[in-house]
Amino acid sequence: MFEKKRHIHIDAEGWIDDFEDAQVCAVVTFPDSTRWLSNFYTAKCIESIRQDYRRTGSCLNGAYWCGSSPVIIVDKVSRERVEQVVDELIEKDEFRYLFEYFGEVEERERERYPSDFFRQEAFIDPSYVYRHANLLKQMLDRADDEVKATIRREGLGEAANREDI
Repeated sequence: MFEKKRHIHIDAEGWIDDFEDAQVCAVVTFPDSTRWLSNFYTAKCIESIRQDYRRTGSCLNGAYWCGSSPVIIVDKVSRERVEQVVDELIEKDEFRYLFEYFGEVEERERERYPSDFFRQEAFIDPSYVYRHANLLKQMLDRADDEVKATIRREGLGEAANREDI
């Protein structure tokens, strides 16, 4: 479960001309030092992109659109709307389905946050870790021996010595 205390960084904030025809990337940080990313597009922005594809002949002449994943479609990309969406997703325990884990806040980045924002003894939600560990195990079960060896050698640190990977 994600806590209500959060910090939101919105790229492109401050230079959007039309909040109803734009897209932004939002990074939400929690006191456990985890960062989560999602892309907010307005329906009007998607249509503008599609029409541009149609004019240029891209993507089967505008027959489809490929946005950055994950995507949340909103009526406008103002800070107020992004915060409302984030808060509602946290409240309804749906945040994890529309935001992607983006990594931990590095020590050198902590100065960008209020001094009392991070908790020293905070850990990522175990249910999220279990879910993704299970997905990783499924992928590793289908991977060839070279991939498994590379992950043991380079990717898992102290877990690298485990033979069941």
